[in-house]
Amino acid sequence: MMTLGLRESIISTRAVGRKKIFQYQKFSYWLTKEDFHFLKENLSPKGIDFFASKRAVCVPLSKEVEIGFVPSDAWGKYPFCRRPLSWYKASPFVGRILVVSSFDLKEYHFTPETVIRECDFQPTKLPDREGKLKLIGQESYQKAKPSEWKDIDAEGPELHNQWLKMMGLREVSYEELFITHCANHANFIEPTYFIVGENRPVPYSIDKTSHICSACLEFFNIIGTQFRKKMVVPCPGAVLFAGMAANRYYEVLRP
Repeated sequence: MMTLGLRESIISTRAVGRKKIFQYQKFSYWLTKEDFHFLKENLSPKGIDFFASKRAVCVPLSKEVEIGFVPSDAWGKYPFCRRPLSWYKASPFVGRILVVSSFDLKEYHFTPETVIRECDFQPTKLPDREGKLKLIGQESYQKAKPSEWKDIDAEGPELHNQWLKMMGLREVSYEELFITHCANHANFIEPTYFIVGENRPVPYSIDKTSHICSACLEFFNIIGTQFRKKMVVPCPGAVLFAGMAANRYYEVLRP
């Protein structure tokens, strides 16, 4: 059960100091079974143990986990994430093992899929309801979305009500909240809301933590892989299980 303090950190906007040195950094990798066993064999003599995340895939994003992995059969085991993680099943990474490390694995000749860092980015423009519906209506999103993702009726009202209660969302239905969930992912497929960096679009999350779902899809490049950089707000799961900062943007860089 989510504690009151954690819930408040998710549903409130935290003030950010004028200047802060961010030390959070994670490297994510999608490895074959052979590469994963090779890595374990090389790290084991150094006393480095892997943390196995068998339910919530965002746990290895925690500062407390030096290096963790998500087995390919673990995706979708956590009830709140089962439907959202259908995106993984439709991705090029299906069957691979996700490794998330606090240190670069270049010594073992692995290139990270993403490098995740805390930053002080703040968007200047966010969509209203009409803008979100336009994002959802884009052909690119309609073609990309898995059929399981949009089938929210299969989960039932009990799970949805539990989610809304945990988030402290009393004046919105889950169906309405789902519009934001969809639009947020759509903006990382074909962005309308972005900044320009290095002459390239840098899409960003379009709402706060309590209204975001499955940010791991952007953190691990299941969605938005065509962009060198993304600005991603963690979803409630990443705050709850990995201790990421609610309502704060993280830079997601593809080397």
